[in-house]
Amino acid sequence: MSKVVPQKVAVLGAGPIGLEAALYAKACGLSVAVYDRGQIADHIRQWGHVRMFTPFGLNATPLGLKTLLREKPNRTLPASGDIVTGREFRDAYLVPLGESEPLLESLQQETSVLHVGRATKGFRLLVRTAAGQERIDTADIVLDCTGTFATPKWLGDADIPAVGELAARSQIATGLEEIAGERKAHYAGRSIALIGDSYSAATTICALATLAEEHPATWVFWITRGARGQPLPRVTNDPFKERDRLAVKANSLATRCDGNLEFHPQTVLDEVISHGPDKGFRIAGRSNGKPVSWEVERVIANVGYRPDTALRVDGPGYFTLGAKSRDSGFLLRDGFEQIKQTFAAITGNAQLDHYGKKAA
Repeated sequence: MSKVVPQKVAVLGAGPIGLEAALYAKACGLSVAVYDRGQIADHIRQWGHVRMFTPFGLNATPLGLKTLLREKPNRTLPASGDIVTGREFRDAYLVPLGESEPLLESLQQETSVLHVGRATKGFRLLVRTAAGQERIDTADIVLDCTGTFATPKWLGDADIPAVGELAARSQIATGLEEIAGERKAHYAGRSIALIGDSYSAATTICALATLAEEHPATWVFWITRGARGQPLPRVTNDPFKERDRLAVKANSLATRCDGNLEFHPQTVLDEVISHGPDKGFRIAGRSNGKPVSWEVERVIANVGYRPDTALRVDGPGYFTLGAKSRDSGFLLRDGFEQIKQTFAAITGNAQLDHYGKKAA
């Protein structure tokens, strides 16, 4: 008996994985609705000033490129080996892809999916538009590509909020701040606690070190949970040279503690108390088991993100793709492979490769 192929796919999230999944679904002949509570690739826009580790060729699919060049053969796109910023990636590839002929009518921006429930057949979605109007949409398949950027991890020990963190949350920066640009005045000449040992934290500490050279009153406390030594492990023969250069530079700053930087490893936080908007913070915890505390004017938390499972529905037909599907180390090329495998499971056939050709 042949497999019954669903006809209607709901894609949650209009980021890189959501757009590529929707395009793949359309190429398979399925009906698609793409929902995003903001604009196309909003989260990438927020860290758009940062250069990506991976070259452009690993962040775009042949199907996506084919779609764009079919509509506009003279379109200018980055070369496969180019290292571009998030903003350049979004503007050159993602926004045109979302506005392309296959996806334009499917894309519903500034439209939030509030709840997803399993119906007798398929799924029911409670949707709210930017105007505040609510409605019920239906789908046979739901692809959750919402990522994790909207739900940062907590600063407290045991993955729970530190004392005072819930109240202070809106005053804590959790993304990649544009320290050399629009946020420069916010940090110049300030005392700053940077928390985390991720590559995002490495990007931030390098930017703060440069800021401190220009503005000597700037002082940075870099707080990590890891052991002493180099906070970022280097990947042996790292194929992504930008990532390796960043790790080397950040590790050097931590080791030397030159200028206006203090590095505090083996530290867990118990308190993050705000003194009021723009009035600073008291942060306290334990460093190698001993009590520590600091008074600072700014807090930047680059501790990673956690999946928001509020919409998840267990059972067949609901798929989680992208960064939300794994703890760490996610690359877009991993998501592209997830898309292909997911549609093979949905349709019972590989259907298409990422060149838009029928798979054998």
